[in-house]
Amino acid sequence: MNIEAYKTDVTTKEEASKIVVLLQFIISDCIMNFDLEDRDHILRIETNRDIKDMVYGVFNKQGFYCQKL
Repeated sequence: MNIEAYKTDVTTKEEASKIVVLLQFIISDCIMNFDLEDRDHILRIETNRDIKDMVYGVFNKQGFYCQKL
């Protein structure tokens, strides 16, 4: 498995939980978590496939920013 990291503008646990629920609905075979203590509010996703476009889509639809690192 590969770990993808994304810089985000998610700042609260509530926002992070909402994003994770939506992402897990679309990408159910991945393990993901947020590091909100990091200054870049990092989302890490463990996956075996290219999911970047799906992640960008969820963030954009919810009004959040993310950038793959």
